[in-house]
Order: sequence, then C-alpha cells, then structure tokens
Amino acid sequence: MTQCCFLRVHSLFFWFWSFHRRMALALCLQVLCSLCGWLSLYISFCHLNKHRSYEWSCRLVTFTHGVLSIGLSAYIGFIDGPWPFTHPGSPNTPLQVHVLCLTLGYFIFDLGCIWRFAWRKSIKKYHAWRSRRSEERQLKHNRHLKIH
Repeated sequence: MTQCCFLRVHSLFFWFWSFHRRMALALCLQVLCSLCGWLSLYISFCHLNKHRSYEWSCRLVTFTHGVLSIGLSAYIGFIDGPWPFTHPGSPNTPLQVHVLCLTLGYFIFDLGCIWRFAWRKSIKKYHAWRSRRSEERQLKHNRHLKIH
C-alpha cells in the first residue's frame, strides 16, 4: 500500500515538473520571439532611415516600446482587468504574461543597444567615478590631497 501511494506521488511530481519545464520553455520561446520582433523592427527602421545613425533607429524602437507598453498597460489596468487596487496579488492573466514577455524581450534588446552604443561612454564614466573615489580615499587617509 505504501509503495502504491509513493508511485502516485512520484508520478504526480514528475507530471508537475514536466509541466513547469514546458511552461518555462513556452515563456522563453515568447521572450525570444519578442526579441526577434524588436530586432526586426530595429532593422526595418535602419533600412527606412539610411540617412540617420543606427542609434537613431534604436531610439525609435525605444519610443515604439514606450507607446506600446503604456497602451497595453492601460488596457490591462482599466479595461481587461483585474483592477490592481482591488485585487492585488491575483494570478496573472495570459495577456499580462504576454506583455511581460514582450517587455522582457525589449529589455534584452535594450541591453544589447547599451552595450553597443554606450560602452565607451560608460567606461569613461566609470573611470571618472573611480578616479574621484581614489582622490577621496587619499583625502581621508592623508588629510590633504597630493597634487602632481
């Protein structure tokens, strides 16, 4: 009797595990499709605006994402529901999950744009911050700043 009960629980666990793996795979596929959509929009903006820089096209994608996410979030919050103030913490609707995957795909795209276009700027900012930090450390230890 114990072994039969164990087999039922064991098979239920593997069904649950495979369900979560399939769900995670489906979500990853949605995010990948979203990333491909944002990349294709970027490439089309690059082809349409050949006289502009690539960063300009990236900013157009950012603008498009802003308008789309505001519109979808307003639709979800005001029309589709559930209202977040009366039902906080309720399970996500499929539309909310799709918008989340769309936004996560854009986040990955934007991370790539930052890495591509702002890498040198961020290195310069880090270097300036680090040099100021070392000057502060010298002030703290020596009570005066050594001028070269």
